[in-house]
Amino acid sequence: MPTVTIAALSILMVPIATYYLNAKDFGIIAILNAITMPIGPLSSAGFSWVLSANYYKIDSEERKAMIFNTVFLDFILKFLWVLIFWILSSTMLPLVIKDYEPRYNFYFKLTLISVLLMTFWPSVSYLIVLQKKGLIHAIFEISQFIVGAITAIICFTMLKMTTMTLFVGPLVTGLFSMFICLWYMRRYVIPKLSKKWFIEVFKVGMPSIPANLFEVLANISDRYFIQRWTNLSQLGIYSHSLSYKNIFTMGTKAFSRTFSPCALETYSYKIDSKDLERKLKTWYGLLGIAGVFVTLFSYDIVKILTHGKFITAAPLVPLWFLLVLSFTYGMPYTQFLFVHKKNVFMVKSGILIGVFFIGVSAFFIYKFNMMGAVMAMVLSNFAIQLTRRVYAKKLGCEVVNEKDFLLILSLLVIIYLICSFIRIDILGKIISFLSVSIFIFYYFRLVNSFKVLSKLFYLYKFKKA
Repeated sequence: MPTVTIAALSILMVPIATYYLNAKDFGIIAILNAITMPIGPLSSAGFSWVLSANYYKIDSEERKAMIFNTVFLDFILKFLWVLIFWILSSTMLPLVIKDYEPRYNFYFKLTLISVLLMTFWPSVSYLIVLQKKGLIHAIFEISQFIVGAITAIICFTMLKMTTMTLFVGPLVTGLFSMFICLWYMRRYVIPKLSKKWFIEVFKVGMPSIPANLFEVLANISDRYFIQRWTNLSQLGIYSHSLSYKNIFTMGTKAFSRTFSPCALETYSYKIDSKDLERKLKTWYGLLGIAGVFVTLFSYDIVKILTHGKFITAAPLVPLWFLLVLSFTYGMPYTQFLFVHKKNVFMVKSGILIGVFFIGVSAFFIYKFNMMGAVMAMVLSNFAIQLTRRVYAKKLGCEVVNEKDFLLILSLLVIIYLICSFIRIDILGKIISFLSVSIFIFYYFRLVNSFKVLSKLFYLYKFKKA
């Protein structure tokens, strides 16, 4: 429900933002955000890695000490890297941005402040997931989005800001985020430095830095090459397509919050994995129906939402949806490797794949422009998930729902190719969507899943009454 709410609000914000802004505005914030993105992995104390490896193996008092020390190191590292980027900004920006203007330096410093203010949310978010407090997570996530959306609307309509709105919004959201995170963590930390957990962070958490860094570099290299070989307006079109990708990612994260704790418990205690398989099967079925809809109607949706200004982003949207499939495919294997502390493997494989696909991204963008960038990123993520699957299976992890994954992937690729070469009218799209959806609905037994969900809902309602 919260993910649906945020996705709906995100869609509602698209026509507002595209009414007041043009492609270049989106290009400016895209390249500046790309430059700040390495700060995340460079300053990461590996909170999720440390918690995944220890959360279910220690008592509540030790957890409090672990959380405080990990978050403390995370903030110190983040502050130092933000300071370094701040000092280097006047030299770095003209070298990176082809169409550099002096005002970009001011925008960049606002972005750096926003990055620092958002330090605690990823850690608090992961903690809430492990605590299985879905309602609290939903409230925090939705409230942050609403604060940002209201700020943007005020800036657009009352203050008559344009480009500046893209930087003021995250700044206000960051302030709000820091406040609620500190308020929430006060009950789950012991403010005491611990040598034991410092060592654990450096042993388990810090090894995540190289892999995460190269993953980020691979993910931002596309933006650098696009603005270098075309212009900021083209980057803005590409960046707009990423907003749909972010909506898809919300759905994946929502499922992950349910799936990850279950997977960690399953692999930690070596219990039966049938519950995981049922969850994945239902999720693949829902992904299939959503993916078919996105593939068939992306052109019509983008045209309406952006007043026809960003229509060239439409062919990229169905390809971004394939990232959801790749993340889902790798989820059980990633959690299995977390439990078995195979961090070194994930670091090395992430670095190798990241370096290779930076080159692939450069070549694809040079040849195919924005389409090449999306293709390279999707292939990169599939390569990472497949590598984890192979290694996890070697260590004894069972293959999970692979046939379901391949079926949905094949369906989406075939439909995308048909839509690329054959012009289908709106009636044909509706008939195609209903036909394929009915097949998916029955093949994945979604009727049974909905019956189980409805029973749980009525039981919950009865207990409350």
